[in-house]
Amino acid sequence: MNHSIYEHETTGTLMKQGYVALQETCTVEQAILHLREQVQGKRNIHYVYMIDEDQQLTGVLSVRELLAASDTEELADIMKKNLIYFPANLDQEEAAKVFRDKDLVSIPVVNKWKQLMGIIHVEDIIDVIHQEADEDIGKLTASGKEIDFHTRPLIAAGKRLPWLILLLFIGLISGGIIESFEETLEAVVALAFFMPMIAGMTGNTGTQSLAVVVRGLVSEKLDFKKATKLLWRELLVGIIIGLTCAIIIAIVAYIWRGSLMLGFVVGVSLLATLIIGTLAGTIIPLILYKCKADPAVASGPLITTINDILSLLIYFGIATMFISRIM
Repeated sequence: MNHSIYEHETTGTLMKQGYVALQETCTVEQAILHLREQVQGKRNIHYVYMIDEDQQLTGVLSVRELLAASDTEELADIMKKNLIYFPANLDQEEAAKVFRDKDLVSIPVVNKWKQLMGIIHVEDIIDVIHQEADEDIGKLTASGKEIDFHTRPLIAAGKRLPWLILLLFIGLISGGIIESFEETLEAVVALAFFMPMIAGMTGNTGTQSLAVVVRGLVSEKLDFKKATKLLWRELLVGIIIGLTCAIIIAIVAYIWRGSLMLGFVVGVSLLATLIIGTLAGTIIPLILYKCKADPAVASGPLITTINDILSLLIYFGIATMFISRIM
């Protein structure tokens, strides 16, 4: 089978010829004899496929079902007609989702006339899942899926720069936020000490949640119930992480400055920003997935930059509210 005639990363390039096809007019006894002849040199024979006189795929039987049937029955009478198959031009990532949802070990591939062309086994699709996961990791880091150890410096830089330039301008908003709270910073200089920690921790939790969601979407079929359950779980995770880190940093702030109110402001700010960061890292990829977009494009650097802006707004907003008590 010449795979070069099919588009890259489609089912046509994945299919193999290791299948058993029988005429639907055969009896079970004849089919078992043919199976014994055709199975030689073939691996992973789980199903027998039925074809008509025009070589069109008409049905399927598992080997177990075939062996359990009466010898005199015709395959056309006992075969399953409502079978799942792939067109030869289907994207391999879509094929991987079908394998995941239908829990099958092999699926046939047909041409536009529904003639049997080949078979894809689940072990073939595992390689695809690994490949797509690598591509998603590239998107998560905004490094580009086409960059590897052998990519030239100019090409690698060209693929990364658009993302980084966009994030550069978004990052300027953070500078504007700090400038707008200049009076608060001048009044309580100690607030600047905790600023990188607040922004960094928020971005880190958002990126963690993003990675969990993108990885989970590869192995799970998402519906409203699962999405709600995931959001609720990540909210609880954000609260637990936020409370733990907030208590620790509040104690550090109190010991360092001797100000209980400073510890309260830093602790509450960290709690709020970690919860928001966790939810942002969960909600954004889910929205993209619902909109039929690749959730991996919600890259880690973008989530981190957005969370930086939100964390600074919350931090200085709370500090400004309690500034008279901190001083």
